[in-house]
Amino acid sequence: MANLEEISVGLERLMTEFFHISTGNKRKREIEEQLNKFGNQNGSWKHCLEIFTKTGNEYVMMYCLSVLENLVNKMWLGCDPNTKGEIRRSLNHILLVQHKVSHSISLTTFLFTESLRIEWEANFRHFSHVNKATPPPSPGSGESNLFDLFLFQGDSLPHITTVTIPPHSLSIMTHALECLCQLFSWIPLSTSITPDLLSVVFRYARLGTNAALQNSSSGLTLSELGCKAMMCVNELMSKNCVPHNFEEYLVRIFRQTFHLLQQLTRGDNPRESLGKLDDNYLEKFIEFLRLFVSLHFSRIASNQSFPLLQFLTLLFKFTFHQTSHEHYINCLDIWEIFVDYVTNTAEKSKEDKEYVLTRYKEGMVLFSTSILQHIQFRFNANHLTELDDGTMDDNGHTEWEMYLIENIELIAKIGKLFPNETISLLCPILEETASLYIETNWSMVSTLDGNQLPRLQRSMRDLATCLQAFGRISELFLAENFQEHFQTALTLIQKFLTIALFGCKNHLYQSSNLPPAIVKDATAVQAEALACLQPYTHWLSQLYSEAQHAGHSQAQLSQLLSSYMDVIVPVLSKQVPDKISLSSAHTLLSVVTTVRATFLSQSPAIQKLYHDVANGLCNKLPMKTQSLIYRSLSSLLLFPWPNTPEAEQSWHERSENHKTFIKSLLGEYMSLSANLPALQTDHNLYERAKPVILRAVLILDGVVEAVADEASKSRQLCHSSIEQCIAISLQLFPIYISQPDTVEVLMSLFLRIFSALRRQIGPDSIARTLQSFLTTFTPERLQETILHENAAGVRVVEKFIEILELVIDETGNAFKTFTPSIIVFAVQQIYPIVSQRESSDVKGPLFHLLSHVLSRRHRYFFPSPVLASMLQDGSVNSSKSGTIAHKQQFLAIMTAFGQSFLQSDINIFKQVLDTIEDLNSKQKLYEKLHFMLSEEGVLFQFVNVLIQALLNKTHNLLQEEICTAVFNMSSVDLDYFHSNFLQQFLQHAEGVTADQKNSLYSAFKPERDAPSFTSRLLLFVNDLRFFKLSNSSLPEGTVQF
Repeated sequence: MANLEEISVGLERLMTEFFHISTGNKRKREIEEQLNKFGNQNGSWKHCLEIFTKTGNEYVMMYCLSVLENLVNKMWLGCDPNTKGEIRRSLNHILLVQHKVSHSISLTTFLFTESLRIEWEANFRHFSHVNKATPPPSPGSGESNLFDLFLFQGDSLPHITTVTIPPHSLSIMTHALECLCQLFSWIPLSTSITPDLLSVVFRYARLGTNAALQNSSSGLTLSELGCKAMMCVNELMSKNCVPHNFEEYLVRIFRQTFHLLQQLTRGDNPRESLGKLDDNYLEKFIEFLRLFVSLHFSRIASNQSFPLLQFLTLLFKFTFHQTSHEHYINCLDIWEIFVDYVTNTAEKSKEDKEYVLTRYKEGMVLFSTSILQHIQFRFNANHLTELDDGTMDDNGHTEWEMYLIENIELIAKIGKLFPNETISLLCPILEETASLYIETNWSMVSTLDGNQLPRLQRSMRDLATCLQAFGRISELFLAENFQEHFQTALTLIQKFLTIALFGCKNHLYQSSNLPPAIVKDATAVQAEALACLQPYTHWLSQLYSEAQHAGHSQAQLSQLLSSYMDVIVPVLSKQVPDKISLSSAHTLLSVVTTVRATFLSQSPAIQKLYHDVANGLCNKLPMKTQSLIYRSLSSLLLFPWPNTPEAEQSWHERSENHKTFIKSLLGEYMSLSANLPALQTDHNLYERAKPVILRAVLILDGVVEAVADEASKSRQLCHSSIEQCIAISLQLFPIYISQPDTVEVLMSLFLRIFSALRRQIGPDSIARTLQSFLTTFTPERLQETILHENAAGVRVVEKFIEILELVIDETGNAFKTFTPSIIVFAVQQIYPIVSQRESSDVKGPLFHLLSHVLSRRHRYFFPSPVLASMLQDGSVNSSKSGTIAHKQQFLAIMTAFGQSFLQSDINIFKQVLDTIEDLNSKQKLYEKLHFMLSEEGVLFQFVNVLIQALLNKTHNLLQEEICTAVFNMSSVDLDYFHSNFLQQFLQHAEGVTADQKNSLYSAFKPERDAPSFTSRLLLFVNDLRFFKLSNSSLPEGTVQF
């Protein structure tokens, strides 16, 4: 190799040429090839280290570091100790003495940390202290390590009032903190972290608490150092498993944090101070608080030196002085974790429950009060109006609605602990805002002055908020609290009805005489009033049940239900805003499904609604609202009446009414059966039928879903009413097979029908349905659908597989006859197609189906002796080890399972691993595989691929599950595993010498308990990987420039 100066000059020339604007791609590739050859030769790292320390060319510096990075990442384990020590000493020297450009320092610190991590992973059983990787320097040696570097910089850390730091020092501090954060992610907690180190980290963290700190020489805010320091602290706090001897450090960390909280909330105007701080710093600090409360609060709370109340007071102050909505919500998440902690503590210590609740009562009630003030416009309008209340997210909520939900959820959690206090907080708000809403002279609103109109708007928005909060805490009035809060609940329901009825009669949400903003608020109030009534249907149900058991009059319930209908039915029209009609439809469904009063269907309002539906008056409503209405009216006729004898259920009359109702709804859909031939030839008719199909499927889906968990009689009546619709849907399926969207909704309907009504359909109809689908799903069509990744088409196939699973789950003999054809479809038609692609589409449902075939149809493969003697079709193979039937089908399923372990998808890997483990625990699958299929060697083929997965680290997140499975499989015949399998495995292992193989085999002692076996297995895999890496580390050959 040429001398160092020549190499340096040559490198600089090549790198400059490579990045020159006039250099073409062909020449760049030539240079790249030459650089790669140089970097791969023996000893190139040493030249790169020396060149790096002397060159001023940034391109050369980055190339030198890339060579070192390649060595650390790919060849580090093959390096001798002297080489490793020299590289680390050089990196330390670069960091401490030389002031290179920022990105060079960043990569240098990364390389230093990465070398330690790789060393740790390869030799974890010997590597008990991080500094052992780089021996502590002797006095005067001039050597150092990373912690020395960090503490060295910490010693020179300026006081808070000093703001001038040389740019290179600031850069080194930043990168040292980044490097320390990486170290904290994997080093043992109790071996390297000292009080001095923690103290220095928090000194840096305090730099983020003062917005005035500006580094005048570099233009960078010192809060960036604070952010990096908080990242280090958060890395420590994120570790859930904390050794006992580290708890003292947790207390130290908390004390430091306590001081930071004090600094952040000090002064007369903490809100203004917090608003000026770096957003990233606040984000990191809030993350720290969340980690502390969620993972470590229970450890620290009982510590005598922990100032609990002072901490909560500071956290309270910190929360409600946030200027960012996002930071405030993140703080609420911390409080939610804390409330859960209090709830769990109270439930676990029943005898001390009162003490626990008393301890936190005053603070919790104050917190709820503050949340309520925070979300009311009369107190916080400027802040709340910043939230977007127009743009909806994927879930159909605006930013304001999500913000409100987060706040109300926390109030509800606290309400479970302190119900009386929570109700008392909300009632005055409801009374005040509802009174203003009802007593306002709405005809004179246009005359209100500039102060009165905003006040009215704020009050209406607060009324809507209060109604939503009352809806969320409805559970406080149920079950064991029913009698205690009976009068309060009754009064509240009547108040909600009054508000809703007022809106119904005055139509404020439709008025053209009111300002648009007022109309919008009136719409929100009406929608929330109706939505608030929905959860209180459970209270009505309990009222109904208790009155029935006591033999009391139903007059009170009847009056309440009548009032419900008076506010629900009138707004189910096209003239009403969609938000109100949808809210009304949801509440109607809850009344029908929850209360189930015998007299409800006879109410005038309900009779009018049936009439309106039959006449198509609801057809202009949004389809979602229509579906809810139709589902409600269907359920009203199908659901059994509670506490009513079977003879008094009026099933015949209700069945006839339901058939009439379905025909009135779906007459146009039913008429398609007469036009099936024309649908296949008339394109216009074909297209016009699509919306009819989509509407019918949506309605039928809701009707069927409603009875899925009901008594057999209800499902029987439902099937009788829609039987013709099912037949038409099956006929339409092959006609629209080339229309993925239409076929998808049809298949979704069949999945719903099979899930809810398969016993009512019967085996004969199921056989016809399955045969129709199997005929339609030709191998060619399946291949086109799956391989071309037609999303809707793939979902159709997945839903059909789910239908097959439902058939397999049925226990009757008639359903067992479908088993062979289902296996053939799954293994011979679907699996060969999906096995060709990396995507998990179809694979998940397919493997789920196969697992159900093995578990539910166990006797199909492993018949009892009596059953085996009756099978004369040649499907049975008997041996001393037992009897297996349909062996080839069983092997095909096992092969599919085994091949899934060779693919990269970790979810499918885990799904199949869990499946075979479950089958083994219930049916001793591994014994059957080993003894009945010994010639095929299926079991230890599984063991082989699982150990390969450990060796290649392809599914490292599942290491524990893989080790458990390997042990369970090997335990079937541990002697065979050790004396046969292990030798064969090593015999085929490439990249390992004979001596290394002998060493590996000798070290793997035959252990018979799971922990020892797992320890030996991981040691075996780790050493085998080490040998492979060592043997392939440094390539031969040299290159000269």
